[in-house]
Amino acid sequence: MRILLWIRHPPYSTNHLAEAIRLGAMASALDLEPTCLFIGEGVRAWVRDQAPYLLGPPLAKMLQGIVTPSRPALIHEPSLRRRGLSTSRILEDLPTSLVGDEEVAEALWQADRVIPL
Repeated sequence: MRILLWIRHPPYSTNHLAEAIRLGAMASALDLEPTCLFIGEGVRAWVRDQAPYLLGPPLAKMLQGIVTPSRPALIHEPSLRRRGLSTSRILEDLPTSLVGDEEVAEALWQADRVIPL
């Protein structure tokens, strides 16, 4: 079963990212093939130099095993642009794929379940 975690909230003002990580870890442990899509304000989780150690482990450490070369994190490039963030500012510690609207539609189509967070 393929699960798409639709991560659309900013990383620091809500628990949505933490819930996505917990769900992704459970899904990975159960071989449910989770894919993380960071869209809207969710793309801010991937911006470098945010000092995430102030709130817990770095994002790259938390997403190990969830985001893999065969299941890279999908980062919505138009969401980055709308927020004035260039692709050069995103983390490079984990496999990512910059996607547009067509790739988001394809990820939705391929998913058996979509979990909006």
